Amino acid sequence: MEADRLFDLFHSEAFSELPLTFAQGRHGCAPNLSAAPWGRAHDLGYIFYYPTYFAQARIELRHHLIGIEYEPGVVRVQLGSGLSLDRIVKSRSFYFVPAGSTIEVRKENACEYVLITLDPERSASLLPELEAFGMLENVIDDRISDAAFRFRRDLLRDGAADDSVQELVRTVIDVLRRGPGDIGAGSERVRISSLRLKRALDYIGRHYSKKISVEEIAAAVGGISAFHFAHVFRSSLGQAPHQYVLEHKLHRARTLLIETQGDIAGIAYAVGFSSQAHMTEAFSRRMGVTPAQLRRAAEMLMPGRSATSLAFAGPHGMA
Repeated sequence: MEADRLFDLFHSEAFSELPLTFAQGRHGCAPNLSAAPWGRAHDLGYIFYYPTYFAQARIELRHHLIGIEYEPGVVRVQLGSGLSLDRIVKSRSFYFVPAGSTIEVRKENACEYVLITLDPERSASLLPELEAFGMLENVIDDRISDAAFRFRRDLLRDGAADDSVQELVRTVIDVLRRGPGDIGAGSERVRISSLRLKRALDYIGRHYSKKISVEEIAAAVGGISAFHFAHVFRSSLGQAPHQYVLEHKLHRARTLLIETQGDIAGIAYAVGFSSQAHMTEAFSRRMGVTPAQLRRAAEMLMPGRSATSLAFAGPHGMA
């Protein structure tokens, strides 16, 4: 079976795309979740990896949906016929949306995330607790985030992640068995408005390649001291401002490495690193791969295709 037919089949089983009701998102926004560059089946559903996309989608879920965020940001969400609201998403957090829900989402900034679906029928005997779940969001669990980062490392390093996929799914199942009340108990309330946070992220997005201070970012937000801004930024996004700036540099470098043939040293300087060695060290520490390994993985997974499309693998790794 061809990869695109597998792709359509998996999406039709897990969820169906519906017409958007929000105004169209930013220029270059992926119009729906069908833009996933890599996916495969696991025993109870499917897993999809999205590396660096703006995203806008309205879907009707046939499977339970778990999303794990590698990067923080602002997301506009409408669940069912409820109000559409801006929600601040923490780095390393996960969310759960039960099967039968209709949800519309627009990512306000390009971010990296992984989606896992669980078929209600196939998971019922293993996870009867899911019947009691409503929507959960911004939940921090180190076991899930650590497993998600290992999955990404293995996918980008080797082009395959069979063992890591199984580990990640097992970890998600173990956490969900705790039940909704226990899972959400550690979540903190966000302490900054989404509008002010957007100003901060937009400022960083324009100036990340230069040396910028917390004072400069706070001034761009307006009406807040640098000390207070640093505190609420970290509590809201799960990262200190300087950590977010570094992640943004890596995000942009990753995009350039995959989408262009520019030399690695030139990309390092373009995104604000002092040297290629500095960028390589940051990549290795944060992502578990070097820039050269990332580029080779992209080339291996998508020969003759756009570098923004990694691959789609079927139940046995077919592409």
